[in-house]
Amino acid sequence: MNEATALLLVDLQTGAFGGHGIPPLQDADELLRNVRALLCEARAAGVPVVHVQHCANRGEVFEEGTSGWSIVGALMPEAGEVVVRKRASNAFEGTDLEQVLQRLGARRILVTGLQSEHCVAATCRGALRLGYSVQLAEDGHGTWPDEARSARDIIESENEALAREGVTLRTTDRLVDELRARRPTGMARR
Repeated sequence: MNEATALLLVDLQTGAFGGHGIPPLQDADELLRNVRALLCEARAAGVPVVHVQHCANRGEVFEEGTSGWSIVGALMPEAGEVVVRKRASNAFEGTDLEQVLQRLGARRILVTGLQSEHCVAATCRGALRLGYSVQLAEDGHGTWPDEARSARDIIESENEALAREGVTLRTTDRLVDELRARRPTGMARR
């Protein structure tokens, strides 16, 4: 992980975690623990964090300005962290995400968030097309089951497809260890 890196948190908004007219994301607590671990370690290592926030149409769970639209409290952006608002699945489409990453000097992105088969996959593919090195927390993205497959099956299928296309899969624990190794001298141990 020697290239300039940024952590992308995709669509981690309150509407996906219950109480907003849809069931909570499958394994929501585990996903939040993994994302929180990545976020805390990225901050400690001085790795830039970019929050991506979906702006949905009127009446939808992520409708801009509604309670379901806000970023989950435990993952709220800190001062200096960029929030990119998007309307398409691919966070690069119609946004300034690429310019943000250029300003940060990032050529590698670590991706976590939701929804596995939509915004996470589309953003990973968009980043690959633009020449970024992409690492995906293979246990750090989530979704809901559909009529034919469990959420776990969808996540595994997306992991396999994205790996074939050039995304590097890493467990959250491994990514946390890699981020920890980037901490400034004297801070590498807890």
